[in-house]
Amino acid sequence: MKLLSFVSILLLLILSACQSNNRYSLSSPDTSNQVDIFFNNGKLSYTVSKDGEQLISPSRLGLIFEEVDLSTFDKLSVISETYNNSSWETIWGENKIIKDNHHFLSLEAKSGKHIVEIHFKAFNDGVAYRYIVPEQKLDSLHLTQELSQFNMAQKGDYWWIHADYDSYELLYNQTKLAKIDTAHTPITAKFKSGKHISIHEAALVDYASMTLKNNGEGFDCDLVPWPDGIKVKSEKTLKSPWRVIITGNNAGDLIESDMVLNLNEPNKLEQTDWIEPMRYMGIWWDMHLNTKTWHAGANHGATTEYAMEMIDFASANGFRGLLIEGWNLGWETWSNWNFTKAYPDFDIEKVQQYAKDNNMTIIGHHETGGKVAYEYEPQMKEAFEFYGDLGIKAVKTGYVGKIDNGQYHHGQWMVNHYQRALELAAKNKVAVVAHEPIKATGLRRTYPNFLSREGVRGQEYNAWANPSNPPNHTTIIPFTRGLAGPTDFTPGAFQMTYEEYREPGFPSRVSTTLAKQLALYVTIYSPVQMACDLPKHYKRHPEMFEFIKSVPVDWEYSKVLNAEIGEYFTIARKDRKSSNWYLGSITNEEGREFEITLDFLEEGKTYQAIIYQDGKEAHWENNPYDHKIYQKAVSAKESIQIQLASGGGCAIEFIAE
Repeated sequence: MKLLSFVSILLLLILSACQSNNRYSLSSPDTSNQVDIFFNNGKLSYTVSKDGEQLISPSRLGLIFEEVDLSTFDKLSVISETYNNSSWETIWGENKIIKDNHHFLSLEAKSGKHIVEIHFKAFNDGVAYRYIVPEQKLDSLHLTQELSQFNMAQKGDYWWIHADYDSYELLYNQTKLAKIDTAHTPITAKFKSGKHISIHEAALVDYASMTLKNNGEGFDCDLVPWPDGIKVKSEKTLKSPWRVIITGNNAGDLIESDMVLNLNEPNKLEQTDWIEPMRYMGIWWDMHLNTKTWHAGANHGATTEYAMEMIDFASANGFRGLLIEGWNLGWETWSNWNFTKAYPDFDIEKVQQYAKDNNMTIIGHHETGGKVAYEYEPQMKEAFEFYGDLGIKAVKTGYVGKIDNGQYHHGQWMVNHYQRALELAAKNKVAVVAHEPIKATGLRRTYPNFLSREGVRGQEYNAWANPSNPPNHTTIIPFTRGLAGPTDFTPGAFQMTYEEYREPGFPSRVSTTLAKQLALYVTIYSPVQMACDLPKHYKRHPEMFEFIKSVPVDWEYSKVLNAEIGEYFTIARKDRKSSNWYLGSITNEEGREFEITLDFLEEGKTYQAIIYQDGKEAHWENNPYDHKIYQKAVSAKESIQIQLASGGGCAIEFIAE
């Protein structure tokens, strides 16, 4: 208490000293990050610095509504300032314990009779701010523009995708600022000084998703609108998501940031013991290879017989879930969906009971085909109750196509729809893995049944897209989409080309080595990890399949070992349920060798390291299957040499003795 009081008094003195100059400053607990807020000529702006080096140059703040203009003010004053140093335990995640250490500043900006509060938090890994409009003689609030800016103080390289209001499934660009038109968040940059920065948002609830528009110096906030052009509609009060600026001295610092989670509210679910991270398989890749169909017919995938055959293989190899797509009516036309009625050749009750008997569960599927307002919403309550009654532990939702009432996937109406689905699922003890989702913004802390999301150009594109995902794609994802939250990328392809399934010259393929597919289970985080390929392909390489059978999905601690965006990434993670560690290392088109220091292992223990790496002749394009597996005893005092081929990777299991 004495330390807290001292820090609070010190902060107050600093703020008071700056107030006469219309400047307010807030530093992180370790003083590395600082946000400065300026009040000049009635307008508000801010800057962000790290280690005294400016990263965000003067950038506007403010809101404009149809009812009131909160962009120019008469007065700015301090409401409160506090210091927090606490920790909390995750239900599941990359780390078991999260430290929340920040300084907080709340300002009140007054324009005539109307006010807006702006809250700032400074963490050791970045800064964040949000707007709160309290109740004040305004029955409605129709936001037409959020003036937030993120102007860049330095030149550098950016990794970004275009801001399609309906999709995140794009290949990442690496360009200078001038080449960017609009961008989804997270957008990540490496400045010439070596500093790294990523812009995102946290706690996106009842608001429009933030995209970014290039203004020549950086970015303006560009919220996804309603069909009538209004950005956000609210009654009496409004609370924006947190605008997040993650900072780091290197790429690995971005990965290890916990800001997005810390900016969300604590868990709201009374019971969480039913929420289960898991590895799963699926009746899914068959359809992408065109060997089976989603709709009923001679090659229907979701039959009782095939589902039970898949359960036999999956359960024998330790998997806990089986995703079954195409089981319910509606696939012939992608309309007139029925989310509780199965095709005649699929007995969902029988299959789920068979799964239970084999220590597994079905992972259900709700594909809407964009028919959200008029087909899915009226059936959601019954659909989730149906899964809940059967004891189905998770559902994959899908939103392919345009939304039927003219809304965008990432607008406020759909943000609220995703939230309704999530809460209905929780009431019925069903977890959600959302595809074509709203972006992840840390709500998994508040609703830990939101296990994972797609929102990325995932493995499925390797089955039919031209071009398929290039070798560097997965070395970019952890530093962009991955910073938002768990990513259902669906790794585990063991057949890289499709001679037996496609015509000669078919352009798509999996542009990795076999060893890299193993490493993705560690480098791309998700608490639900799929083994996407067909059982017969796994049977061709049973020695490599052993890693997928053993790799956990829930971690006690994660540590980045090396990283360069778009080039390579190595991370080690400790299993939450044992003393074992797992390492994943991936590269782009360039082959590499790394010496990995093993000081992340527990001192005084000996580990048996099982190394799955590329063979000497491996190459993603002409020899993807060449691999080498070997074992050696290691300890924390040692290092280990690993070899990564072009488009390759390495996966290691460290078994504590």
